[in-house]
Amino acid sequence: MLLGGAGALAGGAGLPLVQGAVPRLVLVPVAFRLALFLQAVWAADALAAPALWIAVVLYLLPNLAEVAWVFRRTTGIRRVLAADTAYTLVTSLAAAVFAADTPGLFTLTWPNILGTVMVWTLLRGAPAGVVAIAAAVLLRYGMAAVSGTTVPATWILLALVAAAATALAIVLLVAGSMRFALGLGEQRGRAAERERHRRDVHDTVLQVMESLALPAPGDALDPRGSLDQVRRTARAHALRLRLSLDGDAPAEPGGLEHRLGALAVEMTADGLRVDLVVLAKPADVPEGVVHALHDAAREALRNTLKHARTAKAVMCLEEREGVVTVSVRDHGTGFDTGARRAGFGIENSIHARLAEIGGTARIDSAPGQGTRVVLTAPLELRFPVG
Repeated sequence: MLLGGAGALAGGAGLPLVQGAVPRLVLVPVAFRLALFLQAVWAADALAAPALWIAVVLYLLPNLAEVAWVFRRTTGIRRVLAADTAYTLVTSLAAAVFAADTPGLFTLTWPNILGTVMVWTLLRGAPAGVVAIAAAVLLRYGMAAVSGTTVPATWILLALVAAAATALAIVLLVAGSMRFALGLGEQRGRAAERERHRRDVHDTVLQVMESLALPAPGDALDPRGSLDQVRRTARAHALRLRLSLDGDAPAEPGGLEHRLGALAVEMTADGLRVDLVVLAKPADVPEGVVHALHDAAREALRNTLKHARTAKAVMCLEEREGVVTVSVRDHGTGFDTGARRAGFGIENSIHARLAEIGGTARIDSAPGQGTRVVLTAPLELRFPVG
């Protein structure tokens, strides 16, 4: 990494995030230059010398253009290196020619030379930094020969080495930060994938098994028909699971209103009559929001079917000011939300699922007063889901 600089860092990681961050390291030497410019202008008393004003403008504009390149990325790193080096050579030699009339020009060239050494070290590594230091020393002696001045070699060498060492330290710091961020992201990604897998198992296999275990009104009157219904339900869900495991599950048709209508029919077939009320039909709802609201509403209705001791529920859909809301209401037994610990389904299938899309879930319930689950989600996702 030290031998290859930021370029080796980007190539080794092979990640768009790293590759996008590497050119922004150029901001460090540019900021370093600008800070030294301010100090040099102050020391040279540029207000008293109009020629220094022209030099300051000629020095500042290329650096500002380099900052613009960092954010716009209109060209490659090689071209920027070549342009930066040519800019330093031209301004340094021009300052040496006119140094006799305006001595302060010499002071303004030094930030350019240090910045170029840092740029080469940052983007091309330690070997390029050594070559840049040697070239900078030769350039400085050449400027002294053209202008007829003398330069202390020890001071030049120490300053250039310090600039290169600073650049390498920045590379090490960025590399360590990226390694930590990538490791932390990978760890959290694995944990999120495990939670998502547990949630999928809970919402599919476990829910189906629990629904099959629930007693049906026709068990005593028509045992054979009830058994056939159980088998049809098991086959349908087994096919859905197989398709999802193979990755070939077809996308659910329709938007949010259609999906909620199909959910109401599904729950009615399982013994819970669900009335869907559309108060304000939402416009285009992102697919990630549709999936999250549909699955969270299904979990709420499944809980009603298992625990509320009622055969009816109402599901409402509305959209207001860019927020879509799905509420599930029943008049069953209810429960004390403060005394009862939220189970896996409420925490993961409802709260966590809504949190993934930037939404919220609220559960209002009391013993004997039924339960109301309110699911809200934004119509615009700020980041991809999953």
